[in-house]
Amino acid sequence: MTWGHYAGAAIVLAVIVGVGVLSGRAVKSERDFSGKSRSSNSGLIMGALLGTIIGGASTIGTAQLAYSHGLSAWWFTIGCATGLLLFGTWLVKPLYASGHHTVPQIIGSEFGPLAAKTSAVLASIGTFLSVVAQLISAVALITAVSALANPVAIALMVVLVLAYITFGGALGAGYAGLVKTVLLTSFVVICAVLALRGVGGLSGLLDAPELPHETFFNLNGRGFGLDGAAGASLVLGVLTEQAYVQTLVSAKGLRSSRKGALFAAALVPIIGALGVLIGISMRVTHPDIESAMALPLFIMDNLPSLPAGMMLGTLLVVLVGSASGLSLGIATVLTNDLLLPRLRRGDNALATIRLVLVGVLAVASVVAFSSSGGLILNWSFLSMGLRGAVAFWPLLAALFLRGRIDRRFVVPAMVCGPLGTALGAWLGPNSLDPVWFGVGAGLVVMTAGFIVQWRTKPRQSGLQ
Repeated sequence: MTWGHYAGAAIVLAVIVGVGVLSGRAVKSERDFSGKSRSSNSGLIMGALLGTIIGGASTIGTAQLAYSHGLSAWWFTIGCATGLLLFGTWLVKPLYASGHHTVPQIIGSEFGPLAAKTSAVLASIGTFLSVVAQLISAVALITAVSALANPVAIALMVVLVLAYITFGGALGAGYAGLVKTVLLTSFVVICAVLALRGVGGLSGLLDAPELPHETFFNLNGRGFGLDGAAGASLVLGVLTEQAYVQTLVSAKGLRSSRKGALFAAALVPIIGALGVLIGISMRVTHPDIESAMALPLFIMDNLPSLPAGMMLGTLLVVLVGSASGLSLGIATVLTNDLLLPRLRRGDNALATIRLVLVGVLAVASVVAFSSSGGLILNWSFLSMGLRGAVAFWPLLAALFLRGRIDRRFVVPAMVCGPLGTALGAWLGPNSLDPVWFGVGAGLVVMTAGFIVQWRTKPRQSGLQ
């Protein structure tokens, strides 16, 4: 990197940090920090959703998988967009009307405190894996353009996350999300145009001998059992992710929440498609690089130093924002559903949630340092799949089947989700994603709870 690169990155970082600090002045309590005050308009909702979804997986990770396997990398953003679309058209109304702020609270309101605590712990583990994916993406970005070692890159990322989220919370995530979405979309469009020009246009890309059509231009190039499951994992993961639920219920009204979700759903797959295009193009022009470096090296090679630095700075902010939103979701769940009920009245809830946030990032740093080098999207797919396997069926039952599921079956269903996923990974065929086993196991147990409730208490369940 030259001084031009550093100057461009510094401009973007200064803008985002300034937005975070200014928005932090509006945070007076834990309710403002976590979004409980319900004061966000549709623009802030869209910004916060995009700020979390458009992270390392949907940019660096998507380009990495596209470099290795082609069009199947688009499943990540297709799945995210489908989940947001379902939020906006189907789930946001019952979520908003529930009056609850976390997924465990919604589940617990129907199935009791044990179900709430179980979902809080298990779903937070799934979300934690997405935080790890953001840190691994940061290592790929920072080490590609500098001489910093992996531990220093991770430490820098953690400091930026804390600066981004600690002062502004949910409000800061919304304002900064809007700014970085505008920056990222602008730069990704420019990079995609340059990528096409570099390979002779779309026809040159399609005719490149390095890109077998059955793999690189097939949405299910790795097989539907893997790629289709990856898309399904994303849908289930988005619908049960605390960060997205927390954002949607922070809106000042149902209409603002719905509009924010639908606007975000429209933009996410476009950014993903452009990232796929860049990754595939790099396979033609740079066939021997490490796949995780596809997007950072494209930027360094094809943009002048100042705009390249701004793009790199924007990517870093994208990673920071996504890690921040996910970490805030974990901290909110653990604080509200596990810690605050045990604390004495008068203890500082805002200080507690910030301390939990620091702890989450510290543990994620250790895991990321020991795990860097793999496919970034694998972490994200696993994260989404685990969250969906744990909470998807209980959440739907709590919202739409009140009184119709025997609560004794709910905790076993949530436990069977990750267990089924683990057994599927161990015993299942390599061509089939193990998340199918986890989601299926949870559905079987929840169905048994439905049947038992119907047989024993038909009047109370409203099924007579």
